[in-house]
Amino acid sequence: MSLPRRHFLQAASALALPGAALAKAPLAGSQMLGVHRLKLGDFEVTTLLDGYIELNPGLLNAPPEQVRKLFEAADVPYGPVRTPVNTFLVNTGEKLVLIDAGGARMLGPTAGRLTQALAAAGMSVDQVDEVYITHMHGDHLHGTVTPEGAALFPNAVVRVAKADVDYWANPEVEAAAPADQKGRFAAAKRAKAAYGDRLKPFEPGSELVPGIRSVAAVGHTPGHSCYLVSSGKAQLMLIGDLIHVPMAQFAKPELTIAFDWQQPRAAETRKAIFDRIASENMLLGAVHLPFPGLGQLRKEAAGAYTYLPLAWRLF
Repeated sequence: MSLPRRHFLQAASALALPGAALAKAPLAGSQMLGVHRLKLGDFEVTTLLDGYIELNPGLLNAPPEQVRKLFEAADVPYGPVRTPVNTFLVNTGEKLVLIDAGGARMLGPTAGRLTQALAAAGMSVDQVDEVYITHMHGDHLHGTVTPEGAALFPNAVVRVAKADVDYWANPEVEAAAPADQKGRFAAAKRAKAAYGDRLKPFEPGSELVPGIRSVAAVGHTPGHSCYLVSSGKAQLMLIGDLIHVPMAQFAKPELTIAFDWQQPRAAETRKAIFDRIASENMLLGAVHLPFPGLGQLRKEAAGAYTYLPLAWRLF
């Protein structure tokens, strides 16, 4: 049914009147919490964004001009990279497993949103059964402990590769470390004090719960581990810190970063794991990829890789 012409004109005039305008919405002033869910076979994988850090590309072990050209090729301005700190919550139906825990406020005011993101996802810290840490650097481990030094996850065990525990929680190794690196042992000491015998080391290759298996990825740290999450035919490799600067290290996976414990081995491990992910056509998840940190890899000529971010989807 059509409106009479005069009614149509009256309605149009009302919309044009200043008094008829909708009230202006206030500016939010901040981003919403980062929560993203992925269906992986019968599992659910939720990326929870803990926050971000600013990463200096000069930390890459490469001539600055080479890094600058890689940034230009990726159409990214050369300079500090706003680097996400992602964590991954895997619900197997039987267990709720958090893989990496972010850096809490120990990284400064731009991180430490894990508990808020967890609540936004409809979960609480006391529901988490297990926490798996790829390695014991602060931006992965500090988030397991409250600012007061208590265990953030009261009902969880924390699993870390034995080689990392033996290194980072070893007073003799800390005593021998250069003065400017001693602070890097703080996260391991705090986690060990908070969880006691609930911090349980494992050997590489162990299946920690049905559907989640550790994968040795030594080089970035002595016990750096990836986690292969499998449900049916679906597979997701969570790679921790195999990559920090995607616009450089996908194109040149041989480039290492100052944080790597053993530089040549870190590069070899990255290429080996990347080859496996690409050849087996599995999903990849990483702490320092743009949120939600999920995608696939395609191997190109001359050893380069193309990262294909996963498209957001309903399920």
